[in-house]
Amino acid sequence: MSGTTRDRLSELYDAHGEKVRFLIVGVCNTAISYLLFLALLATLGAALRTLSTSSNALLAQIGDAYYLVVQWVGWAFMVPVSTTTMKYIAFKSPGRWLPQVGRAYLVYLPAQGLSSVILWLTVQVAGLSPQLGQLVVIAVVTVFTYLGHKYFTFRVPVEVAEFGDVADEDPAR
Repeated sequence: MSGTTRDRLSELYDAHGEKVRFLIVGVCNTAISYLLFLALLATLGAALRTLSTSSNALLAQIGDAYYLVVQWVGWAFMVPVSTTTMKYIAFKSPGRWLPQVGRAYLVYLPAQGLSSVILWLTVQVAGLSPQLGQLVVIAVVTVFTYLGHKYFTFRVPVEVAEFGDVADEDPAR
């Protein structure tokens, strides 16, 4: 590869590397999340479905929407996993992990609410299976989460962006 081509690729990566890393990590996280959803449907779905025959109205509603319960359980497990991979690989973010996980839950919470509405609509209105409905959810919510992570979860604090890492400075200066 010539120096010019290498330089152009390097410039492209410098300009768009974060997006490429986000895409790769996002595909992996999404695949893991979807596989977890399928596994939870297979293990918890039947038991939750039996609740639909309950004489208790709340339990019956839970049984009817068993796939939403499964979706929320999977979500609770995946947020820390996704945050970790986004922090260290996609955004290469400084800062402490735990506060970023907390902020990630805040980004993912509205996304999860939107996901639940879309999943319910695809299953109850469109007549799709929960498995296919979840694929629709993934397609719609991906852009929302990218923007939330970019501008909220992994944003560089103003003082770090403006002044660099103070710990690296020589205090004798």
